[in-house]
Amino acid sequence: MAKAKVALYSLCSSTDLLQMSAYKQMGYSPSTLENLRCLLSEFNGATTTSLGDVVFPVQASPITLNVQFSMVDDLSPYNAIMGRAWLHKMKVIPYTYHQMVSYLTEEGQVNLLGNQLATRQCYQVALDSGHPVDKEAHPESSNTMEQ
Repeated sequence: MAKAKVALYSLCSSTDLLQMSAYKQMGYSPSTLENLRCLLSEFNGATTTSLGDVVFPVQASPITLNVQFSMVDDLSPYNAIMGRAWLHKMKVIPYTYHQMVSYLTEEGQVNLLGNQLATRQCYQVALDSGHPVDKEAHPESSNTMEQ
């Protein structure tokens, strides 16, 4: 199973997103995408066109779910954005202050912890590349997970 190192979970995103660059780094070809060219609306009212959809298994130990990702090109410094669809399927409880999500399994509660170093690196990449970021927000408040 290929791994996407840095992901962001977002309560604002209704769609699970994957960067085309991460998809290619995992060794996949854009020709395998389905549902080409769908419009995605951003929270600020702008629209982005997806490059297509792909279904990947996403493992958040010990649970593995098949997740449909909309492929985007250079939308964010994160490899993947796990939106409400994944969060709801996992029945997670997000704790933004503590940079973690929790969910229950048959064995008990599982906590996925954020990675502050990865968060800061993504924040810096966003600043350096001109991606829109809230300069008042501190990278400590982000929801970056490294899986």
